[in-house]
Amino acid sequence: MSSKIFKKIIIGKIFFPYGILGWLKIFSFTEKKENIFKYKPLLYYNKKKIKKLKIKSWKSYKNFFLIKIKNINTRNEAFFFKNKKIFIYSNQLKKKYKNEYYWHEIINSKVFDKNKKFIGIVKEIIRTPSNDILKVTLKSLKQKNIEKLIPFIENKIIKKIKIKEKKIIINQKKDKFFDKF
Repeated sequence: MSSKIFKKIIIGKIFFPYGILGWLKIFSFTEKKENIFKYKPLLYYNKKKIKKLKIKSWKSYKNFFLIKIKNINTRNEAFFFKNKKIFIYSNQLKKKYKNEYYWHEIINSKVFDKNKKFIGIVKEIIRTPSNDILKVTLKSLKQKNIEKLIPFIENKIIKKIKIKEKKIIINQKKDKFFDKF
């Protein structure tokens, strides 16, 4: 009997309480922000144990969402959830079409320029209103980590993504992003 281990994927973060009635402000990392509420169950860590986030209701608020958790009725009770990360398991994700990928599959991919020169490794993806940004890290000859930001603009800057190989090729030369080491 084999049991498959599924990867935990962070899809949001609870920031802090909002108001006095136990509401919490959260930020969704999903492409369509409201899709965070389509995943069941949403999970979080409580003293190194995985717990279900029992959302009673939610509403949109500026670039965030406000959530009301079952049995949390005061600001003081809500403070317990401050800065908690919200995650799901990889088996909860929808199946992808050909040439589609999830952001978590890009993390730790090697980035190469159009001349096949190694640029670095994707350590993080930063979401911005205009476009997402790859945070790429490379160790210099002096063994210091150098971090550069590469705009995630497909076909213009991002030439090709090879998910199975964990490889990203960009249309720029290495010199454009990294100075001499």
